[in-house]
Amino acid sequence: MALHFPIDIYMRLLGLDKDCFSSWWAKLPEGSTIVVQPKIDGYAIGLRYKYGQLVEAYSREDSEIIENIRHINAIPLSIDDTLKVEVELEGILYSPSTNSKISIEQVLSNSISEIGNNTSLLFLAFHIFCSNSDELSDLTQLQNWGFEVPITLRTDDPKQVKRWHSQWIKKELFSNLPTNGIVAKCNSSMTKNILGASTSYPNWALALTS
Repeated sequence: MALHFPIDIYMRLLGLDKDCFSSWWAKLPEGSTIVVQPKIDGYAIGLRYKYGQLVEAYSREDSEIIENIRHINAIPLSIDDTLKVEVELEGILYSPSTNSKISIEQVLSNSISEIGNNTSLLFLAFHIFCSNSDELSDLTQLQNWGFEVPITLRTDDPKQVKRWHSQWIKKELFSNLPTNGIVAKCNSSMTKNILGASTSYPNWALALTS
């Protein structure tokens, strides 16, 4: 896996477009493989590892949360450093219970003495910035680094994506997770590079909500 990004520049934590699925699919090359994941109701977090050690953590609102993040047990403080590069990735921090009284924003803003080691929050990693590998390969790499990754389905049939969306609406899919939709993504790194991203969201991913 090749990773290339400028040092000391944070990758952008983008949102997801909610355009019509049929219109989005029509822009993809014929026979494209799509991966579908749960859209977790949580807090987007960016992590940077240098020589295998966690050195930076940031959200969309705050780039000074590294010390708080170090106290969240679900986020590894170190990963395999055999690549000898800086690695930057994105994931979602969430509470496993939709009825939890825990506020993620409060956890990230509290003083270190108030946090302690937090075992109540979970983290799913789902994106490696500037990777030239496909989506499924990146998920395998994230697992090899010790991260939990989202449940991931794959298909080349747009009708199947719509069926999965219907199942999610009926609470028959991803029902054990706090979700507010599903996410469809292009698997191919080439297609992702061609489609690119706007200032607000990647063009190679789409949120399907209720």
